[in-house]
Amino acid sequence: MKPGESSRDDAPPIWERVFQNNLPALCRVTADAMDFLKAQGLGGQAAYACNLIIEEIGTNVLKYAYDDRGDHEIKLCVSVQPKRVKIVIEDDGREFNPLNAPAPDLDAPLEERKIGGLGLTLVRQFASDIQYERISGINRLSILVPRD
Repeated sequence: MKPGESSRDDAPPIWERVFQNNLPALCRVTADAMDFLKAQGLGGQAAYACNLIIEEIGTNVLKYAYDDRGDHEIKLCVSVQPKRVKIVIEDDGREFNPLNAPAPDLDAPLEERKIGGLGLTLVRQFASDIQYERISGINRLSILVPRD
């Protein structure tokens, strides 16, 4: 068993990593998370959704969460449950509740649409539940994805 993975027989398989706030680290952690999910038998739309969610939320954290260019740690935790996958992303960036972000106007002509918001819309479509909390300066986003 690799470091950061659950070893209790009665607990759902859990994979955790802490990574730095840069794109190469996000790419590595996403690939490692997908390897873990594949090893747990996850495939199809659920695997696609998990990959998209990790990349989208991770990218948003990298682009928008920090006011400085300093090093920050982001935590990703993935747990595989019988009927769903739980993805939890924590960061110490500025407070942002994606549940309060307005959905883009998809009916507006393309040239009149504001940039942004499509990634969060996709996350909402693939997730069965999303919860946000801010605890002691930490953003914690929990996302449930139904298994195939």
